[in-house]
Amino acid sequence: MIELMIVIAIIGILAAIAIPNFRKARQQARQKACFANQRVIMGAVEMYNMDSNAMMSTYDEAKLIAGKYLKSSIVPAEKDCTLSEEGDLAKEGVIKCSVHGTIEAPTNLDAGS
Repeated sequence: MIELMIVIAIIGILAAIAIPNFRKARQQARQKACFANQRVIMGAVEMYNMDSNAMMSTYDEAKLIAGKYLKSSIVPAEKDCTLSEEGDLAKEGVIKCSVHGTIEAPTNLDAGS
């Protein structure tokens, strides 16, 4: 009986250590997926700007899909992610996520934990 209690205590301790690490790893994976989406969008905008006479200064996903610069709509890394432009994309603007921030200025994931 004592052996069983010791085994259960060890399993509890291991679970207490593993679960926070798992959550942080999942958050980091979602942030990296979001940054990958931002890179894809910026690449599509740059190709659009090189090919067209007009510069795209705001994020217009429909225009990028119609011009075949994006294959389909970008799937957000999380349900709360909203991608939008910050600044003029034709100049020094970037794509920003409402949850994860930008590639250059990411949101601190530990702040909410």
